[in-house]
Amino acid sequence: SGSSHTVTEYNSGGGKIITIPASQLFAGRNSGGGTRTQIWGTRTYGSGYPGFYDRGVADRPFPFYFWPVVWGPDVHNGPKTAYLNGTNEYGNPDNTTRPGGPQFTAAWQSNSSTAQPTTLRVIADNTTVLSLMAAVSANCSAYLLPSSFTTEDNATNFALPFAGSGIQPEETVQYYRASSVALTLDGYNNSAVFAAENSTADTPLPQGIDMVMFNCVNETIGSAVPLVDA
Repeated sequence: SGSSHTVTEYNSGGGKIITIPASQLFAGRNSGGGTRTQIWGTRTYGSGYPGFYDRGVADRPFPFYFWPVVWGPDVHNGPKTAYLNGTNEYGNPDNTTRPGGPQFTAAWQSNSSTAQPTTLRVIADNTTVLSLMAAVSANCSAYLLPSSFTTEDNATNFALPFAGSGIQPEETVQYYRASSVALTLDGYNNSAVFAAENSTADTPLPQGIDMVMFNCVNETIGSAVPLVDA
């Protein structure tokens, strides 16, 4: 959504706000200005946008320059879930014009012998996923199953294209950076995704999952997710 920018992990963000010129995609929308303290969303698609409190990503600016993740054109068709389909604006998950590259996903699996099986997956553009894989490996490896002990689909050092992955929006436990990054938990099913807006509380996380690993991954993404330099 505009000219090239320098993107860095662990920085404070806050790149200059510009209006996308008429000759470019999304002309007239603002881009930039988002800071590290503003990246936290909720479990709702469309969260993590400074100043926006309703769900969905239609007609939104780009406060962090990155585009929101899209769930694909076939996700849960119905009037209450139309907000999940952002492909008309932002293309399919494998769209190569997406800033940072097509959507990819990577997984982290808990090594706890006492907690319930806990597998987290991050979804974002390819550049962001690769960056977060390195950050989580550096910060949270004590809580993760080594990739040699996992299937390829769950490998902690293996990024896969998001398209065709089967990951569903109701598995999302956290959005970040204007919904351009999502963290999902295998087996989580948030019924609020399918309900009328603000009518239903989020489904609680499953009992017994590895919250130490969960919190490490979640906090690392919040601290390290790449932002455009000021």
